[in-house]
Amino acid sequence: MKVAIVTGASRGIGRETALKLAEEYAVIVNFLRNESAAHETVAMIESNGGKAVAVQGDVSKYEDAQNVVNVATKLGNLEVLINNAGVYDVRPFTSMMPSEWERVVQVNLYGVMNMTHAAATKMKKGIIVNVSSVIGLSPIPNAAAYCASKAAVIAFTKSVAAELFPQIKVLCVAPGPTDTDMLRKYHSSMFADPPEKVANFIVHAANTARHGECLQVP
Repeated sequence: MKVAIVTGASRGIGRETALKLAEEYAVIVNFLRNESAAHETVAMIESNGGKAVAVQGDVSKYEDAQNVVNVATKLGNLEVLINNAGVYDVRPFTSMMPSEWERVVQVNLYGVMNMTHAAATKMKKGIIVNVSSVIGLSPIPNAAAYCASKAAVIAFTKSVAAELFPQIKVLCVAPGPTDTDMLRKYHSSMFADPPEKVANFIVHAANTARHGECLQVP
C-alpha cells in the first residue's frame, strides 16, 4: 500500500491536500490539538472510498515526528510527505517575547526538518513537499518570525534536495494568502485563495516540479 503523510491535516490546506492525495494513497492525517477536526478529515476520506488514519503529533518534537513516520511505515510504503503544519503570528517584532517567536520557528522550520529527517531515513523512494509562503520570498512588516521561518524553509529545501535526489525528490511550494482559520484570525477581509486551489497545486507540483524548486501558487 502506498502511503502519504500530511502534517497539519485537520483543516485548511492540509485537509484539502489529504483529500486530494487520498485518491491515490492511504493518508496519515497528522494533527496537534484539533482531534475532532482530524477525525472529520479521516471520515471525509473514507466516505470517498479512501483510507486514512489520524495521528497526533507535535512536529516540532523529533520523537513525535518519528512516531508519525513509524505509523505510516507500518501501514505501507511511505512515498509522499507534505510538510504543511505551521503557525502564523502577526505583530511588531519588538512586541513579541523570544518564547513566542521561538515557537513560530520551532513549528515552521524545525517541524519541516524533523519530519523530513524522520521520513528520509525510512523512504526507499518518494517525494517531499515543503509548504513555505510568498512572504518567505518577499517579507512583509509585522511578521518577522514567520517570514524568517518560511524563508529558511526555502533554503533548507534547496540544500536537502541536492543531497537526497534522485532517491527522494524534495521541493517547495509558496502559497499566497489562503482562506484558512489561521489567516482569518489576523486578516478578516483580505482576499485569499481557497484552500482547495492551493492543495491542487501542491499535488500537481509534487508530480511535475523539479527537485529543489520553490514554486509560487499562481
